[in-house]
Amino acid sequence: MNNEYLKTLSLNPYMVAKIIQSFLEGYGGGTSIKLLFYVLPIVLSKDSRTVLLTAKNTSRMETLFGTKKGKSNYEDLKLSARVNLSGFVERYVQFEELTKLAIIVLSTEKKINISNSVFLLRVDNYKNYNGNLHDLLRAAFYLGIIFKKHTTETIDLYLGVENKWKVL
Repeated sequence: MNNEYLKTLSLNPYMVAKIIQSFLEGYGGGTSIKLLFYVLPIVLSKDSRTVLLTAKNTSRMETLFGTKKGKSNYEDLKLSARVNLSGFVERYVQFEELTKLAIIVLSTEKKINISNSVFLLRVDNYKNYNGNLHDLLRAAFYLGIIFKKHTTETIDLYLGVENKWKVL
């Protein structure tokens, strides 16, 4: 089977909507729509997913992914290639359209409510699944727990993302 066919089958909006839904379950409250666009680039990366599968409720970004000690400004906080989140910006661009479609699916199926923040309306526990899907959903769930402990600005700095989202 062609790789393009496999990609189409596995990376469809309905499938990745479950990943975003699991993230929101872990986040446990209203979140910025912006953070939903960070989920797929992190969870679908094998390196960062492997790290997230070791996460606990007490985990933080710094304890899981590491940090550059003594760095406090934007340029110095950008991640190096040694860190499991490297390549985030490229994956962000790659998954941006798929994330939009997944958000539409979740909204259409009344699993989320979008207002000033995005709220989860229906829970779909990752423990109900097995195999690779279980791992994807568990990683997304713990990413939600971890993101909840940080401000959006801190997450942007940690990921090396410049803020293109402006509040109007």
